[in-house]
Amino acid sequence: MSVASQSLQGGVFRTVRGRMLFWTLAVTVPIYAFALYMSYQATARQLEAGAERDVKELVAQLAIGLDSVIRPIEGGIRTVAGQLEEVDPPPEQYPARIRGILAAWPDVYGSTIAVEIGDAGPSEKPFAPYLFRREGAIAYSDLALDSYAYQDLAWYRRAADEQQPVWSLPYFDAGGGETWMVTYSVPFYRNRADRGRVFAGVVTADLDLNWMKRVAHDVTLGSSGVGWLSSPAGTQPFTAPIGATPDRLPQFTPTLNADLVRDIAEKMLARKSSFEPLPDGVVSQPAYLAVRKLETLDWRVMFVIPRSHLLAEARALLNRQLWLGAGGLLLLVAAISVVAAGISRPLHNLAESVGTASEDDPDFRLPEDPRRDEIGVLTQALRRMRDSLRKHIQLRAETLAEQARVEHELQIAASIQQSMLPRHDPRTFPATAQVAAALLPARQVGGDLYDYFHVVDGNVLFAIGDVSDKGIPAALFMARLSALLRVLGASGEVPDRLLCGINERLVDGNDACMFVTLGCGLLNIHTGQIRYASAGHDAPLVRRLEGTVAALAADNGPAIGIDASVEYPTIERYLAPGDTLILFTDGVTEAEARDQSLFGLDRLTALMQNSPDGEPATLVQQILNTVAEHTGDIHASDDLTVLALALKPPRITAGWNALGPHWLIEPEISATGVEHAKVWLRAILLSRDIAQEICGDVELIAEELLTNVFRAVGSRAEARVSIHCTLTVEEVVLTLRDDGEPFDPLAHARPDLDADIADREIGGLGIELVRQLSDQCRYSRVDDYNILEVRLPRARPR
Repeated sequence: MSVASQSLQGGVFRTVRGRMLFWTLAVTVPIYAFALYMSYQATARQLEAGAERDVKELVAQLAIGLDSVIRPIEGGIRTVAGQLEEVDPPPEQYPARIRGILAAWPDVYGSTIAVEIGDAGPSEKPFAPYLFRREGAIAYSDLALDSYAYQDLAWYRRAADEQQPVWSLPYFDAGGGETWMVTYSVPFYRNRADRGRVFAGVVTADLDLNWMKRVAHDVTLGSSGVGWLSSPAGTQPFTAPIGATPDRLPQFTPTLNADLVRDIAEKMLARKSSFEPLPDGVVSQPAYLAVRKLETLDWRVMFVIPRSHLLAEARALLNRQLWLGAGGLLLLVAAISVVAAGISRPLHNLAESVGTASEDDPDFRLPEDPRRDEIGVLTQALRRMRDSLRKHIQLRAETLAEQARVEHELQIAASIQQSMLPRHDPRTFPATAQVAAALLPARQVGGDLYDYFHVVDGNVLFAIGDVSDKGIPAALFMARLSALLRVLGASGEVPDRLLCGINERLVDGNDACMFVTLGCGLLNIHTGQIRYASAGHDAPLVRRLEGTVAALAADNGPAIGIDASVEYPTIERYLAPGDTLILFTDGVTEAEARDQSLFGLDRLTALMQNSPDGEPATLVQQILNTVAEHTGDIHASDDLTVLALALKPPRITAGWNALGPHWLIEPEISATGVEHAKVWLRAILLSRDIAQEICGDVELIAEELLTNVFRAVGSRAEARVSIHCTLTVEEVVLTLRDDGEPFDPLAHARPDLDADIADREIGGLGIELVRQLSDQCRYSRVDDYNILEVRLPRARPR
């Protein structure tokens, strides 16, 4: 008996028709029930999410209403505090300033300038004139009375202790404004010669809580529910109904206690929850509580929504889906029963024939009955499959073996190519130079390359190249180029000669007419000098400390491998500490997105400008990530290579602020330290295109000042000396600091240069030279340090 015949015995569920009916119902009914349940749950979640969105909209409306008034008030009060600190007016002028606050912001109920008594403040006794609005006029109250004791109140004490602007909790201002209010307090300070910057008092702005109620009342609620605006938990909490809440509350739940809802909301916020069912007994019907914090004043918005209203739409949708699903199942069973009867009979005959096949022998006999329906097509297809199956299996096995061999060889080639790239070894590579690089081939192997290594005289040779082809031919050409670069560049040859030497050797025997664009440079890690030459390669970019980006423009020579007689021009530039040099191949700028747009140089430049970090490793990774986001799932059509270099010399710290880039140099106290400072000052100035004349003046000034200071501090091991260079838009600012004995070199009389040498006093010529070379000199003694500031123009007028 055949396998197919055995399968038909044993009842209706052994037939195709019976199994189709049974399994259709067995699978469809649970799926349908699960789908109904998930649909109901999803609808309920959407409705809950909608309720949360309503709360967000309420928060947004309240925030707009509050921020439009409160933010300007906060900024204005901080401005007044800053003016008091800068101008230091007498206390008699304080009432006029308070009237200015009330005139500028009509929503401010009252304001005072309360001063700290004693030697820290401007007054030796309490002084706090308070002006506030009463019945359309400006009233006055003296908060300095002993009965008021403003220095012990929270609005004053918190601002004084926390040393920052603060909002108070709601309170009743007895003896002052005589109303419920919140207060915004901003501390101000005085500079004392013996104590520095000390607390001097508080400037305030009061908001009447009736104004908060009006803001809450103007907010529009949704179609159901009630809500409140509440202050943070405190001794005197304040709650204001939102919108139509007073009208809806009697109909919804007359027994609802807003204070109880606020306590529940505070507990929800403590466990970082914003939407939960209310506990039983709080309201007369099941309901949800939504709560959110307002950034303004740190107040809360509470919203109570009836559960019946929220889930009514979900229940109606569930009922409709149940009726439609039941009717659909009945129609499905009837249709399957009819169709299965017509299909099962010829399928049985076909199964009888195919059932004789096995894994060892795929040959089988098929019915000879000619049919023109799908069963006949299937029979013919099985016949063709039977005839070609054995041949296909054999060919497939041979193809897989060949592909495995080729893939293995390509993996070995890729591994060899990656091993030819430089590996950063701290033992042999100078710590002053920071380097990061990445190469992503478009195929298993590629034609891009980069290299960097330490050569003689404190130089680092770096290079990046792009071979004209891809795959195996480009990889072999790249390997030859890499070997020549290592051999010829090890002696520290200048870039133009190095490119000429490589070109002469690659032109010889280049029957395939391949070529490579190559950028090559030599970086002196002791001076920051860069010598760079290019053989048709894209110009590198310099990301400066202050975030600007400029191209390292060089005259391009022809690509390597074409003509042996060409020469390559060299340029000289300087790389300051904190700057980063970026070299790249066209796999970056020509990376193509799905819409066929290229990544482009402008996008690369903007990426470097907006990067918060100029570290080479960070910049390289950001470029790779951004290019990957741009291309998406599009396979790269070209190899991608990035190389980044930066300098981090010892005893130099680079930074940037609103004035511009600045460098802190802490030289060792010796002649070598003086030379170290002069070299890096020159590199910094030349990197920013400062005139040669100014560079020379800065070197002379630095040498003169450092030599004098080193002579003064002597050989003290703990002596601290630094020179700070800041580049503003128009000036070069040098600031010399030392912890030696107080000494003002500018206080001595200037030497009479017209007098005879015999009559002239000894000394003073060095500082006179500094005065002559600079536009301005200024001395100060701060925190036990002598500080001498020298200012020069970035360029002198011709």
